[in-house]
Amino acid sequence: MIMTIQANATNPLFNDNKLKLGIFGYNGNGPQMTAALERFVAEWPRSRNLAALAAELGFEAVVSFAVWRAPIDGDGRHLANREFEAFSWCAGIGAAVDGPAVIATFHAQLTNPAFVAKAAATIDHITNGRVALNIVAGSSRHAFGQFGRDIEDPATRYAHAEEFLEVLKRFWVEQDEFEFTGRFYQVRKGVSLPKPLQAPHPPIMNAGLSDRGRRFATRHADLVFTLLRDQEDSWAPQIAAYHNLARTEFRRDIQVWTHGYVVIGDTDAHARAYLNSYAEERADPVWVKAWVDELSEGMPALRPEQLFVMRRNWAAGGGFELVGSAETVARKLIGLSAAGLSGFLLTALEPEKMLRRFGAEVMPRLEQAGLRRAAHALIKGPVG
Repeated sequence: MIMTIQANATNPLFNDNKLKLGIFGYNGNGPQMTAALERFVAEWPRSRNLAALAAELGFEAVVSFAVWRAPIDGDGRHLANREFEAFSWCAGIGAAVDGPAVIATFHAQLTNPAFVAKAAATIDHITNGRVALNIVAGSSRHAFGQFGRDIEDPATRYAHAEEFLEVLKRFWVEQDEFEFTGRFYQVRKGVSLPKPLQAPHPPIMNAGLSDRGRRFATRHADLVFTLLRDQEDSWAPQIAAYHNLARTEFRRDIQVWTHGYVVIGDTDAHARAYLNSYAEERADPVWVKAWVDELSEGMPALRPEQLFVMRRNWAAGGGFELVGSAETVARKLIGLSAAGLSGFLLTALEPEKMLRRFGAEVMPRLEQAGLRRAAHALIKGPVG
């Protein structure tokens, strides 16, 4: 008889590092929407080696994304469309690289819970209990169009995702055949073996930003993903709001994570100059405009200065800005942790160079601040 194990016994997402770290989006070309020639391009050896580098630094997570295709009409060959399928990629990364959790991202409406239950259990066995899932309730009409589907309205998306998780968890925990008839799914004589190693099931991540999204995330997710602004006095209240909702409404403890782009320079000015060179001077205007236009559908029109900031942010990589000297980057991360942040997913235009410099110059500062244990194999040597 195969015994199950508690998720926190094997999954590094539950280790005792106060600030957890991961990399995000390298089953594709990374979030930076730029034409810079040095940008990351998804190839299997490179993404595998990047995950191995994150593991050497003691990172807790390697997170895929699931865009399926960019929102650029009429250009099927655009580099933005290049992406490895998340479950297969995570299985490969998890088999090749020991250490971090591998987190497969998927759209609930585009994936059947019977498949996800078995795919996640398979990866959990491959990795000896290091899989997690990032469930997306739906955000891109272009991704949905690739499957011949129309994107649902927000209320329907979350009702759909709620039912998806109900069915998924039954596949994971039911020992006998089960029946299910719902609004979105029907299951006849459902069964899924083997069960995941992690009990009662692998951890769930979800990005909840709207009021409805925050309720969904705090009810169902172990790791709640949010976006933070570069305004220090806003961090603690925003993070606390997620914890309070989870505890008061659903009697749960959660982790709160965010993501952002990293540029480390010898000085703050040096780092910002490089950011400007790839995110403004060499930004991919077609890619950025298509993405921002899709995100902005149904929203009030942005003022020109707001539109500029939004486009520059996405060209840079999206999310929180970690830009400056190693001291500045470390100080921001220490401040985020003090505000209650549990984890940060890093992206960069040249992620290997960033991770080497992060390991050599930022990690010691985080360790000295008591946020992390010393990595078991700190990267040495050139960081350029």
